[in-house]
Amino acid sequence: MDPGQSKPRKLSQRISRAALAFSLSFLALCLFAEVALRVTGDREQTVAKSSAELPPLWQKMLDDQIFHSVPDPIRRYAMNPGASTTLHDETTGQDWSYRVNQQRARGPELEREKPENERRILCVGDSFAFGLWCNNDETLVGHLARLANENEPDPSINWRGITIGVPGYHSGQQRVAFEQDGLALDPDVVVLYFNTNDIMQNGFFFDDELSIIRDDQAQLPSNLRRALWSSHLYGFLTRKLITEPIRRIPSPHLDPRVPYAHVREDNQAYCKSEIARIAELCRERDLPLFIVNQPLMTWSDSARGRDWPIAKLYFWARDTFDELGIPQQGMLGWMRGFSDGVDRIEGLAKNEPLPEPDFRPDFYFADPAVQRWVQAFKAGISLPAELPAEPDFHLLGEGYGSMARVVYPAMQSAKMLP
Repeated sequence: MDPGQSKPRKLSQRISRAALAFSLSFLALCLFAEVALRVTGDREQTVAKSSAELPPLWQKMLDDQIFHSVPDPIRRYAMNPGASTTLHDETTGQDWSYRVNQQRARGPELEREKPENERRILCVGDSFAFGLWCNNDETLVGHLARLANENEPDPSINWRGITIGVPGYHSGQQRVAFEQDGLALDPDVVVLYFNTNDIMQNGFFFDDELSIIRDDQAQLPSNLRRALWSSHLYGFLTRKLITEPIRRIPSPHLDPRVPYAHVREDNQAYCKSEIARIAELCRERDLPLFIVNQPLMTWSDSARGRDWPIAKLYFWARDTFDELGIPQQGMLGWMRGFSDGVDRIEGLAKNEPLPEPDFRPDFYFADPAVQRWVQAFKAGISLPAELPAEPDFHLLGEGYGSMARVVYPAMQSAKMLP
């Protein structure tokens, strides 16, 4: 044997043995870390902490299994057929009930075949379309159906509002839900309740084992991430390396370094393509489609700011829907305190004073702390001015009723409702 040939072979063997030793050491270290995390209950402590920070309604919905996971890699989770829950709010004294029918829509069971005299308004979207903090007939689409019945000239016709909105859904998940469930409901009109925080392409998962909604931002295939959830080490690493650093970023949804940021061009392109596909599905079936364009909900004083950053996302969405040829009603004017929905601030010169609002949409925020303040304000009782900086901005049923009075005339003008 040539001595010159044996040297590279020995070197290769040494490298292979070193690589094997490193791999075994790494696997042993991972196994040790996995066992240590399980023994110390790191995951259980993290879940308990997250649950304690959730509003009572969210936790009740999770406990009562309103959601369940689905295998579709885009949709990931859906409303759980047959699930129901109720919540009593001590602040307002109101009771809310949530029921999911077998068609994965909120509300009572629907007839297998639509009655001849029934007209259906189908609402697609996220938690605002679903209608957190209100009963089924108090959702936006519930109010639209009520107004349609009040204006319907044919007394034999009955308009029904149906929502398949799911909390946490982005535009891609909404498109899949519309394809898989919405079209089967035989709608006569489709309302896409768009929120600017729908502009993302990763989104949430639902973990059936832990009954939690997971925000897994690892850049891995969906099915692989699901498989890795069984590892406590994976959860620890993604929390420490991805989730917690993102949470330390001010306004992460406006920072292009964050994967789900609504200002990223890739997220906006994805959102546009998914909504274009929804519009295409409607055109193929001669279904009227209408969009309610809502900026990310916030305090009305913030929305009235001339440099409010979310307004740019709202205008992007408005221009996108115009480009796609989809009729829409923008809600920025409503959020700025104009009950007719007309935005009297856009286009004002910097030296022009802002027009006074005629109502306060903040009064409709369902957050208990906000509602305690509202009740005291209306009763003339002085309360400390401190309010949560980021309360639950979802609306009470009265808020959706106020919005419906803006949306309905626009849908009338588009000849979609009587």
